[in-house]
Amino acid sequence: MNVTLFSIQKKTDKASRIWTLCKKAIEKKIYLQIICPQQKTVEFLDNLLWQSPLDSFVPHALEHDHGLEPILITQKTEIKKPFTHILWLNKNPPPLDLKWVHLYDFDDQSSTESAKESSARYHFYKENGCKISLLT
Repeated sequence: MNVTLFSIQKKTDKASRIWTLCKKAIEKKIYLQIICPQQKTVEFLDNLLWQSPLDSFVPHALEHDHGLEPILITQKTEIKKPFTHILWLNKNPPPLDLKWVHLYDFDDQSSTESAKESSARYHFYKENGCKISLLT
């Protein structure tokens, strides 16, 4: 299982990284499932992807209206077919029975609490034999 960690120094960097990851997933024809910790996050990302870029949008769907869109935003911690790539936005590590080909996460250093949570997830990935890449 592969894990890519995106380095985050400011909280505002996250939205930009998510938008860029979604655009690249579409360009590469990768099905990306974004697993969110709460409904507020789902709504924020839904609005972000509908409103950016200003002259277009990033095709995506929510759990209740999912069809063949390449990006799914959900709170459910189960991988839907045909999704193989996961963006994990929860504070705790993903469940061990969650099988992914590639998981994206944040190495969030924007606060002491976020850094501790990121470190715990990093050690979880390492202890479970994941191949980890860090992107700055």
